[in-house]
Amino acid sequence: MLKRLVDWLFGPPETRRMVQANFRSRADFVQAGRTYMTHPVTLYGYALPLTLLLTGMLKPEFTEVGLPEFVSHILTFAKVAVYWLFCWLVLGHVLWFAMRRGLSFVAVVMGLWVVAVLLSQGLTVLTVAGAEWSWVRILRQGIITVPASLVAVHASAPALRDRLGHIPENVPIWRSNVSVEVPLLLKLPPERRARIRRIHAANQYVEVVTDAGSTLLRLSLRDAVSLMPAGTGWLCHRSLWIRKDEVVALGFQRGQAQITDCYGKTYPISRASVPEIRDWLDGTRPDPMTEPA
Repeated sequence: MLKRLVDWLFGPPETRRMVQANFRSRADFVQAGRTYMTHPVTLYGYALPLTLLLTGMLKPEFTEVGLPEFVSHILTFAKVAVYWLFCWLVLGHVLWFAMRRGLSFVAVVMGLWVVAVLLSQGLTVLTVAGAEWSWVRILRQGIITVPASLVAVHASAPALRDRLGHIPENVPIWRSNVSVEVPLLLKLPPERRARIRRIHAANQYVEVVTDAGSTLLRLSLRDAVSLMPAGTGWLCHRSLWIRKDEVVALGFQRGQAQITDCYGKTYPISRASVPEIRDWLDGTRPDPMTEPA
């Protein structure tokens, strides 16, 4: 039961390993944290409660203990500024530690906020005479801060994905249990992770050809193909898998069926795969009746 819960929350072990292998360096995590903190939507989320405070839509926090309103405003501004600076300095390091252990980006951001709010309340109670613990105040802060933080994560997600992972779509921004669309990419070196064009069998290895070059992996061809999304290509020979949009022509040479890719190279294929490839090519060719004159 516990294992099923962990797998549901964080993904099966193989997925967790692949996601972790996809992460970039610690320096990139630090930069991602600072990118998030300086994003215009994030900055607006910090300015929003201060604006509401100055316009009188929020009650000053420290006036409840007898401090003048302008002093309460100064202290509130100082707390917000200190928290922003604290996150700018440490968020990336916390992300590096927590996301490599299975947490999502948004969970780290919200967890850090919860810890900071509880510590702030505790320090206020300990250092300000007459201050009392208030769950109502925490709830009031959460009603404003949590939605603003979620909007900020959504707005900055594309930049964060590019910064945090070699394959951006596999970065766990919202959910720890991400859907790995092309698991085979995670077995390639970072500099070879690009659109996969072909996979060739080579004895006990396969050669994976991407737009960024080729790599030899110790896998069987069928195991490698099983790590590709279904329907993206054809296992059209005992030694070849090729992406559908790489194929531009089908023909025969001395009775041997063969295909031609978009670079003009030809590859032999099995006769069993001919009907499917022919149908697909016929379906992708433009209709002569609709071509412009």
